[in-house]
Amino acid sequence: MPRIARILSFSFLYATLSSQIFAALPELSSIEPLVFDEGAQKLVARGDARLDVENTRVRADSITYYQEYGLADALGNVAVSRDGGRLIADRMSFDTENSAFSVDILRTGQWPFYLSGVSAGGDTDQMEINGATVYYGNPGRFTLNASSDKVEFINEEDRRIKMHGATLRLGTIPFFYLPSYTYYLGTSPYHLDLNGGTDGELGTYIQTTTLFPVTPWLRLGANVDYYSKRGPLVGPTAQYVYNSSTQRIVGALSTGFIDDSGERDLDLLDRTIESERIFAEWRHKHYIGERFTATAQASYWSDSEVTRDFRDDYYDDNQNPDSFIEGVYAGDNYFISAFGRFRPNEFQLVQERLPEIRFDLLPIPVFNTGIYQRGSASYTRLREDFSDFFPTLDEVTEADRFDLVYRIERPFLLTDWLTFTPIAGARFTQYDNQELDVDTLGATLIDDSYSRDIYELGFDLEARAYASYPTFNETWGIDGLRHLVRPVVRYRYYSDPDSVNEIAAINRQSFDLNRPLLNLSDLRNVDSLAEAHLVRLGVENLYQTRAKGYGSRTLAALNFYQDVLFEKNTRYDGDEQDTFNATWVELIISPAPWLKFDLASRFKTESFTLEELRTRTSLISGEIWEIGLSTDLLNRQIDQYRLDFIYRLNERYALLLNTRFDADTGDFTKFSIGMRTRIGSTWEILYALTFREDARRESDVEFNISVRLAQP
Repeated sequence: MPRIARILSFSFLYATLSSQIFAALPELSSIEPLVFDEGAQKLVARGDARLDVENTRVRADSITYYQEYGLADALGNVAVSRDGGRLIADRMSFDTENSAFSVDILRTGQWPFYLSGVSAGGDTDQMEINGATVYYGNPGRFTLNASSDKVEFINEEDRRIKMHGATLRLGTIPFFYLPSYTYYLGTSPYHLDLNGGTDGELGTYIQTTTLFPVTPWLRLGANVDYYSKRGPLVGPTAQYVYNSSTQRIVGALSTGFIDDSGERDLDLLDRTIESERIFAEWRHKHYIGERFTATAQASYWSDSEVTRDFRDDYYDDNQNPDSFIEGVYAGDNYFISAFGRFRPNEFQLVQERLPEIRFDLLPIPVFNTGIYQRGSASYTRLREDFSDFFPTLDEVTEADRFDLVYRIERPFLLTDWLTFTPIAGARFTQYDNQELDVDTLGATLIDDSYSRDIYELGFDLEARAYASYPTFNETWGIDGLRHLVRPVVRYRYYSDPDSVNEIAAINRQSFDLNRPLLNLSDLRNVDSLAEAHLVRLGVENLYQTRAKGYGSRTLAALNFYQDVLFEKNTRYDGDEQDTFNATWVELIISPAPWLKFDLASRFKTESFTLEELRTRTSLISGEIWEIGLSTDLLNRQIDQYRLDFIYRLNERYALLLNTRFDADTGDFTKFSIGMRTRIGSTWEILYALTFREDARRESDVEFNISVRLAQP
C-alpha cells in the first residue's frame, strides 16, 4: 500500500507541475497522497514523508515544500541522512538551493562521539549549535562530556568542532573549564588511565596518565602521580600521528620526575639510588614514500629501578631498555642503512654503534649461470664503557670496524622433489684505532689495527613431499587434510679466524637459547667468531586444511633438528659441547580459533636430557572464558609456570586470575586475582589484589584499582 501511494503521489506531482519546474524540484514522497496548494505554490507530504536532494535524505512526520523559494519545512521525528551521517531533530527548515538549514532539539554523532543541542543552523560546510553537549560515548550518568553555549562544526579537510566556553563534566558534575577548545575529528580521542591502591613500598598511591587532542595530529597530556611514602611524580606525555600523501609519522613520549623521599635501596650495581629520579620513554617511526623508513627509540632512566617502582606494567615488558636510531632506504634489490645505538643510562653495559653505515645486497642472479650472489659492506664505530662496572678502569674499549661479506649459492634441482644448493662465502674484517684497558679486563695486549678473513663452505640438501587425505571434521573445521614434509641437511664450515687476542671484542656472543644461525653472513657476534664445522639434520612437517573462502589454513607444524659438531666449542654453562650437540623439537598446534599450543624444546642428545622447554597453551570458550598456561624450563637454572584465566560473568563483569609458580623453590612467586567491569560504554575499571613471595623491591601484598577511558 505505501508503494502504491508513493507512485500516485509522483503522478499527481507530475501532472500538477510543468516539466521545467519538476526538473528543478527534489524528490518528495509520502504514504498519504501529496497535497499541492497552487496559490501558495507549496507541496505537503504527510505520513513517513521523504525529501531526497542529491545525496541527502530528510524523513519526517510531515514535510512542506515551497516551490517558489526552494524551501522545505520538516516537522516531527525529523531524521537527516547524508554520507553515512545521521541527524535527529524535532523540526527542520531546509534551503534546497543553498544547502542551508536550521533545526530545533537536535541529536547527532558518530562513535565514540555523541552531540545534542537546543538549536542549530548552517550549511554543509559549517554549522553552529546552541546549547550543545558533546559526549564521549553514549550519554549516561558517568559519561565524560563537554557542554558549551555555542559550538561550531567546520566540515573542511580537517573537520573539527570548536567550543566557546567549554565545561568538562563527568555526567552532570563539572570538573574543568576551558575558555575555548577545538577538537579535530578523525584524530585519536582522549586517553585517561587512572590507577590507585595501597602498597607496602609506595604507600597509598594514585597514578594518572592523560592525553588530549590539541591538533589533528597531536595529543598532549601528563603523568601525574602521588605516593604517600614517596611524594608526587609529574611529567609530560605526548602522542603524534601524521599522514599525508607522501609520508607517515607516528610516535609517543612518556616522562616522569619525582623527588623520592622513601626507602630507595640499591640499584643493580649495588649503588645508592639518588632521591631525584627521572624516566623518559620516546618511540618514533617515520615513513617517507615507499622507500625510506626511520625508526628511533630512546629510554632514559636515572636508575635501574625507577620504572620498576613507578611504572611496573611497563617494566615487566622492558627491563633492559634500548636507545637507538635507524634510517633505511630500500632499493630495488638492496638496502642502505645508518644505525646508531647509544648508552644514556649509566647502569647499563651497552655495545654502542656510533654509528654503523651499512649496504646490503639482496640475492641477485649472476648472468645466466644459475648462481645467486648476495653481500654486505659496513663501517661501524664501536664503543663500550666498563667504568661503572670496574671503577679502576682507565680506558674505554673502542674500535673502528670495516666488515665485508660475500656469498654465492647455486641451486640444483636434482629431481622434482630434491634440491641441492652448494654455498661458498667469505667475511673480511678490518679493525683500526683499537683501545682496551688490558690490565683491568685481564686481556692480552692487542695491536692498534688488525685484519681478519674467514671463509665459509657448505651446502643445503632439501627434499619435498606431500600427501592429501579426504578428511572432514565439522568440530575442528577440517575440510581435507594436506601433509607437507621437508627433510633437510645443512652443512657448514667456517675457517679458523685465529684472532682471540688480536681484537677488542665488543660484539660478543650473547646468551641465546634459540637454534643457532648457520650462515656466516647472518652472525652478529662479529668480534668473537670462532671456527665452526657442523651439519644440521632436520625434518619439517606442515599440516593444512582448506580455509573458508579461499586458500589454506595451517592446523599444525612439527619440526625436528639435530646438530652434529665436528668442531666443538664451549657451551653457555661453561661445559664443552658434545659431538651430538643438541636436539630441537618444535610444535605448533592451532586446529581451531579457540585452541592454540606452542612448544619449543631442546635436548642434550647423548644423554637425552631435557635442557630447555617453553610451552604456551591458549584455550578460549567463545565469549565466556579464556585460559592460558605457560612453562619455562632451563636445566639447573629456571623451572617456572604461569597461569592466566579470564571468566566473563556477563557483558559488564569479568573475573581475572594470574599466578606464577617457581618449582625450584616451591613458591607461588606472584598471585593476582581481580575483577574487571564496565560503566556505561565509557569506563573500564579493574580491581586487583596481588600477593608476592620474596620480591626484591615490590611489597608482598598490593591492592590496586585501575580506571581507563574505553577506546573506540
